[in-house]
Amino acid sequence: MELQFNPAADQCFELEGGAKYNFVKYKNSVDKLVAEGRYAEACEARYDAFTLLAEALPEDEAMPLRWEHDNSRAALAIIYGSATDHFRIGDLEMCTAQLEMLLDCDPEDHFEAVNLLALCYVAIEEWEAFEDLAIDLTDKSAEAVVARLWASLERDGELDRELVKLLKSRHKEFYTELIAVEHPADEAFRKDISSERPSRQAEAREWWLLTEPLWSEYPEFVDKLRATK
Repeated sequence: MELQFNPAADQCFELEGGAKYNFVKYKNSVDKLVAEGRYAEACEARYDAFTLLAEALPEDEAMPLRWEHDNSRAALAIIYGSATDHFRIGDLEMCTAQLEMLLDCDPEDHFEAVNLLALCYVAIEEWEAFEDLAIDLTDKSAEAVVARLWASLERDGELDRELVKLLKSRHKEFYTELIAVEHPADEAFRKDISSERPSRQAEAREWWLLTEPLWSEYPEFVDKLRATK
């Protein structure tokens, strides 16, 4: 059998797949394309794998996949990777759908997808969905604080002052990155972010490089933050 969802512990399933359902193989191929700088091909291959997975998942019920299982984990990584691909090109509707699927398949949210999904909800003005998600947006996460802060601007016309203070004090590297004029992805950054323990500054830069297309579309948020310097 090429594809089978085997029940596992904690009401999860292990996606056993041979032939075209070997998602470990798909992920390795995509990673190789990325390493070679063939980003367009990587995005296309990742989306093809995502489409295959989406067609295989049942439509009428969530199918939580076991993170500790290699093929299941690779499938989850493909969903998240394709979602970020679509986020980068501004296809937020597709990104939103993919992240919602990911959370159905990964309730523990190993990729912290709720933070990116929150940005999508604000951008497409899905406020009810944003409120439902807000319980998972904690002060401990810089990305979550930024999402809540941007939501305050979009809904109220002003930045929430307490959230600004929180961002400056607890997540100053992300605040600094947001208001910076330049965000070089230079050799020093690449060495830092690829290390076993990347610095907080490198993590903030990586997040900026992912979300930059959004702030280019909505520059008022960054402008308002710079005014709080």
